[in-house]
This record gives sequence, structure tokens and C-alpha cells, in this order.
Amino acid sequence: MKATTEKIKVKVNVAPKYKEVEVSFPYYVKDEFVLVKFFDRNKGIMVADYGFSKHIQYMDMPENWLSFKPTTEAVFNKAFDKVMNFLIKINNEKAI
Repeated sequence: MKATTEKIKVKVNVAPKYKEVEVSFPYYVKDEFVLVKFFDRNKGIMVADYGFSKHIQYMDMPENWLSFKPTTEAVFNKAFDKVMNFLIKINNEKAI
């Protein structure tokens, strides 16, 4: 996938407050227990690693998640592998 760079305004909370971020897609962000790989402004893969729940989901992303702390592809991939291996293990190594 060819990287693209855009300067966009992202709504960061309920009040009309905006934060300008410069992004190149794919774009990687993280919050405390969630990492996201954005393919564009709206689509991405979320890796959630909560103590009570672990999942990986391709979905429409809330645009304000673009304002999460930026991270790297390597950090995202490590989290993805950790959660995927856990999911495979608890499913008796059946294909997911």
C-alpha cells in the first residue's frame, strides 16, 4: 500500500474542540489498552488487550481516535501477534 499524507482536523471530544494532526496512512495510534492501524480516515484494525477481554476487529473507526498517541508499526504488530496468539490458544489452536 502506498503511503499518503494528509493534514486533517479531528474532533477530540464532545465539545467543538479540534486538534490538527498530520498523518501518513497507514497510521498507527495507541491508547491504554487499544492499538489501531488506520488505513484511511475511517477504516482500520483495532487490537484490544483488556484484562477481561481481548479482540481484533476490522471496523469503521471513530475519527477522534486519530488523536490518540502515535505509535509505530512494530509496536502495533507486537500487540497484534500477542492477542492473536492468545485467541488461537484459547480456541484450541483452531483457525480463527
